[in-house]
Amino acid sequence: MNQFAYISQVMSNVHESVEGWARDLLRTAGLETTEVYGQFPPEGSVASHVVLFPYRMGGADSQIATPYKELSLMGLRAHKGGVPGMPTVWSKLGTLFTECIMEKYPKMTKGPHAGKPHPSPPVARLPQPLADWYSAQVDTGTGSSWVTRLGEDDYARLPSLTWVPGASIKVNYLAVVGEGARGTADRDAPVAVQAMSVLTAGMQLQRGIEVRIPPPPFDRNIVGFAKAIGEVLGDDRVDEALVELEDMDEDLYMPITLLPGNSLSNSDFTGLMQALQRPLQPTLHMAVSLSVGGTPSFTPGVNADIRSDQKARRPQGR
Repeated sequence: MNQFAYISQVMSNVHESVEGWARDLLRTAGLETTEVYGQFPPEGSVASHVVLFPYRMGGADSQIATPYKELSLMGLRAHKGGVPGMPTVWSKLGTLFTECIMEKYPKMTKGPHAGKPHPSPPVARLPQPLADWYSAQVDTGTGSSWVTRLGEDDYARLPSLTWVPGASIKVNYLAVVGEGARGTADRDAPVAVQAMSVLTAGMQLQRGIEVRIPPPPFDRNIVGFAKAIGEVLGDDRVDEALVELEDMDEDLYMPITLLPGNSLSNSDFTGLMQALQRPLQPTLHMAVSLSVGGTPSFTPGVNADIRSDQKARRPQGR
């Protein structure tokens, strides 16, 4: 599933959850016969009902108007703050990968960068679990290759772990009641009053919903690399992160808070009713806002120039 297909699936589930929220409130209030729809049914085809109509969609109010960019989760300048929609497991892995590279990868022995991790170390000089992982990779001669093969020797490329931001989406809903046929002797309050009062109270007392979302798409190759890092570091934090990754193979539940919708002016409200060809009646405006579709990107870093003198520093016995 690609990023756009994932966003489409999540937003479909969000809409279903909003309908379920309204339906549960009405049933709790004893209005079981008042059904909830996501679009207007044909006139006279159903009894009294509530329509939750998504009439406007756009970027979230909190979206910052800055150029789109990926956020690095590795290195000394890694992004440390929380990112909307990003599970914390990715920043944890970025920290652990950085620690392993700084502590366990071969270092430069001369030049201005002496003492820093080698940008393209021979695979044979890596700790055994990582050497085994890199040895299982293939040099395809492209930018996606994890190893560069020269002669009979393989050289590793350091990993890059970034967060690719998703989309900030806000959906405005208009809740409208469609009345069924009423007899002249019916003295009960209109369904519009009964149903809309329940939904209005729900917006104040019970406006949290949980949305079932499919597993987020990510490169499963990171699991094998993380296991190798865990063996090298002997750190329980890696095992904990791997458990979180395994849980991502199943559907997750994302909490969302329903928000008050846009406050329309009288002219805007009248224009909306005319566009929908619906009479003016009690309505409720509400909205959902979320960040969706962000994905991690686990790729080889820059392929550094490999000089022939690097081969001479391989330790004996490897």
